[in-house]
Parts: sequence; structure tokens; C-alpha cells
Amino acid sequence: MKILITTRNGELLYQYESFSEKRIHDNALVTGLISAIVTLSSEVICSFPREIEFEGKILYFYIENELIVALLVDIDGPFDGSILPILLAEFKKVQQKLNFSIFQAIKFEKEISVEIKACLAEYLSNIQKNMINIFEKTDLQDYDSLIKLKNVAKDRVLEGTKDFLSFEVITRILPEGFDKVLYAVVVGIPIVINGNRNLVESMIHSLRLLSPTKLLNIKLWSFKFEKGFDIIGTNDVKGLLPSNMLLVVNLDDGIVYGGRSSTYFESIASQLIGLDALEAYSLLRTELNWVFEALESLSIRTHSKDSLSLEKQMILFELLNRLH
Repeated sequence: MKILITTRNGELLYQYESFSEKRIHDNALVTGLISAIVTLSSEVICSFPREIEFEGKILYFYIENELIVALLVDIDGPFDGSILPILLAEFKKVQQKLNFSIFQAIKFEKEISVEIKACLAEYLSNIQKNMINIFEKTDLQDYDSLIKLKNVAKDRVLEGTKDFLSFEVITRILPEGFDKVLYAVVVGIPIVINGNRNLVESMIHSLRLLSPTKLLNIKLWSFKFEKGFDIIGTNDVKGLLPSNMLLVVNLDDGIVYGGRSSTYFESIASQLIGLDALEAYSLLRTELNWVFEALESLSIRTHSKDSLSLEKQMILFELLNRLH
């Protein structure tokens, strides 16, 4: 990760970096980007963005008075923008304790880094505690039923119309961001799809095959946006704010707004290309079998989560949190 604290004008006050790869994420590019965004947001869009994709990673922003904190992280990492106010508070705490101006911060980088690292460690510890807490509070009877659903979902989901899009067509319509769609379907993030009605309805029929844990509550088309659906098709998207909690898919422009990127789901998306709906269903169920194995292990309290990668732990945690 990279942490930068700058002024609104892009003057670098503090930096911390822990990326292990050889590729260098130039500070000048990041601070220059921050300055450009500040100017653009004040003159054109009237709001400061919370995050953007940058060089294959996610760049989060937080602004407070004349200071900006930026966090550059891997798209699958556990950190997000929620930690930025905390990091800035730690920076200010050290500043007050050692009584230096913000423009002298570079001289006290070591002292600031001690507090920043402690803050990051506590943040990760809290994530783990929350994860363990929700595992411990899981209603076993509910998850036994959830596991059984795997065996009946295929027949139920294929009832009715068979108007499916191939996933090769879907990935052509959405050249980027289909991993976000898969992530949302799997963990239960609501999806709004807008565009040509016939295309929207066909895409929803295809996507409803991909939920591993429940039959999705869908509405193929509504002239007015309605809450409460897992996937809804509509052109009434005015006022919707895409975020990590809401995915908006624009089929006309081929753009996915909001949601979470994931290298894990990028890998799955690449395997779906060229498959029809039934083939995609079978592949995804095989790929996501670890979800059911983890839920089955929860039923007997073996905590198989410990053998999962951090990315899969975060996916499972988010899934459980939404279904709890």
C-alpha cells in the first residue's frame, strides 16, 4: 500500500509505502492526480470523489479542510477509504505532540510512521475480530438450509423463459467491470441494470444463474426504480449513487459503476467467455464450491476459514454479514 498526505495543492507532507513489487508508483503522479481532481471537482462536478482506479489498484481519498489523505491499495486488499480519517487523526496527533507545522512533517516521518503502522495493525485486528464474531454468531440452522439450497437452486432458477445471453456477449457489452458484477451477485450487493430493455431483461436472466447461495429476487423491468430487489432493470437511475453497496450497470455505455473489483472474480469472468448459460452455471458452481465447504465447516465449528486466502476470507465474511 501507499499512503500520502498532501495539501489541496498537491504538496507532499508525508508518505508511507509497503508495496513489495518492483513496479514503482510514482508519488509525483499521485500528487499531480490529486491536484487535478481537486480542481476538477471544484469547477465541474462539485464533489470530491472517494475513490478511483489507478494503475491497476484502487486510490481512495479523504479531504479535511486543507489536507488530503490518499490511500493506494491492491483491489483485493482489506483496506478501504474508511481508514483515512483515522490515519489523518494519527498524523495530527503526532503533529500536536511534537509541535511542528504541517510543512515540517517530512522531518518527523519516522515518528509519524510509528503511529501509522500501529493504526494499520489495529485496523486489521478489528477486521479479524469482526470476522470471528460473525462466525461465532452464525445461526447454524439457517446455514444448514443454505447449504441444502445448493442442491435445488439449479432446477428452480432454470424454470420459465430461457432467453439467456452468452457470457461472451456479456463480456463484450461490458469490456471492463464484469468481475464487479460477479462479486455483487455472489455476496448479495444490489445490482441496477439500465439500457435497452430487451438486452437488460436477457442479461438479468443470465445473471440470476450465478448466485451460489440463494434464489435471487429479481425484477426484469420497472419504469421506476424500486428497492428490495437483488437485480432490477430500469432506466430510472437519476439520483442513484453507486458505491460498494450498490452496483449500477450501464449497458448502453458498457460501464459498471460502484461495486468491488477482485482478481479472483476476474479469473472466473475470463473462464466464462464462450460458455452458454448452463455451462457457465456449472463452471461457477464448481469454482465457488469452497463457499459451501466453508459453510458446512461452520456447521461443525471447524473454522475452515483459517485455510482460506485473505481475499476468500473477505468474500466469505461479506457474504455471511449480508445473510446473517
